[in-house]
Amino acid sequence: MNTSPLTPNALPSPVLPGGLSDAELVRAWLDAKAAAGLGLRASTCSQYELEARRLLWYADAQGRPLATWQVTHASDYLTFLRDPPAHAVSNGRVRRGSAAWRPLRGPLSEASRRQSAVIVGSLFDWLVRVGALRINPFAPVPRERSATGPGSQRRFLELEQVAAVFEAIEARPAPTRWAQLHQARDRLLVALLFQTGLRASEVAALTWADFERHPGRSRAFWTVRIRQAKGGNDQLVPCDNAMDELARFRRLVGLPPMPSPTDTAAVIPAIAGGRQRAVPPVDPFELQRKLSRPLRTRQGIYAIVRTAFAEAADRLEREDRSEEAARLRGASTHWLRHTHATHLLRAGVPVTDVQRALRHRDINTTRRYTHEALEDVALALAGKIPGAA
Repeated sequence: MNTSPLTPNALPSPVLPGGLSDAELVRAWLDAKAAAGLGLRASTCSQYELEARRLLWYADAQGRPLATWQVTHASDYLTFLRDPPAHAVSNGRVRRGSAAWRPLRGPLSEASRRQSAVIVGSLFDWLVRVGALRINPFAPVPRERSATGPGSQRRFLELEQVAAVFEAIEARPAPTRWAQLHQARDRLLVALLFQTGLRASEVAALTWADFERHPGRSRAFWTVRIRQAKGGNDQLVPCDNAMDELARFRRLVGLPPMPSPTDTAAVIPAIAGGRQRAVPPVDPFELQRKLSRPLRTRQGIYAIVRTAFAEAADRLEREDRSEEAARLRGASTHWLRHTHATHLLRAGVPVTDVQRALRHRDINTTRRYTHEALEDVALALAGKIPGAA
């Protein structure tokens, strides 16, 4: 954003160097976020970077520096995210630094558009606070609102659909040791996401040492420690439901069934391909070495889950269960967190306990999963009000 000459919304910031480009201003904002010590997770920082790149790409494509944006331009940007032109969509994975990089892989979902609006709005808020702009053009733009009442969260899977995902993974041909490990790793990943309700970025960061056994008042129980969770603090999540799956995977890779507090290896490993996959590991130590590289990115997690969902959808279509197949094809990794919450509430777990397990600050967020409570009200009211004469 070159502020000479000044546009109507631009100001000479008293705390930033003059003549900064849009990219330099955005970098200053990102650096300020990082320096503030707010405990931002790596996944959050990555999302901020992505939204900044999207915004800069769009501004450059429009030939409109950020200092010239008005409310209509902010609205146009959100429309662009909802309905992008073909030239803004990438057909495959392209390195972000490449000239072929595009900001989108398709229209953003409603939730993703809301997130984009919040992040980009915070950038413009910062530009106002540092005196580089007079107003935030996103501030007057009405925010998209989603349904937030009890039972409004519909992005979850039925247990039969979850079972179909596990069956699809188990049905994969696994003629080699590496294929068996790949199959077991993918099963463990889906199980952890479903049985603990953890976010994809949280599962990607797990090490075996994060699993902790507690004596308890009546029996021992297990938790998993989420390091630098939302808000920057460590959080403990009960995970007894997932321990059988963990033990199954650990036995397969030659480890004792229960995790050790001294084992800092990644829970979800990146499994090598190509020539390495053609050579079976000769002993447990060699296997551990080859499994030491973690699958640290959300994108890697997403790819595994979407592949499993697609395989399950194919199986369901062959069984003439096309509606369930379509639901799986439209599902994302985060649906497994919603599924976890929904089925806890269906099993009669109090909503306050589910709130703590999911680490929701606002209990109304948790109540969005209370589908059966809404159905119970409907059944209770049915036939109780007389019809009009």
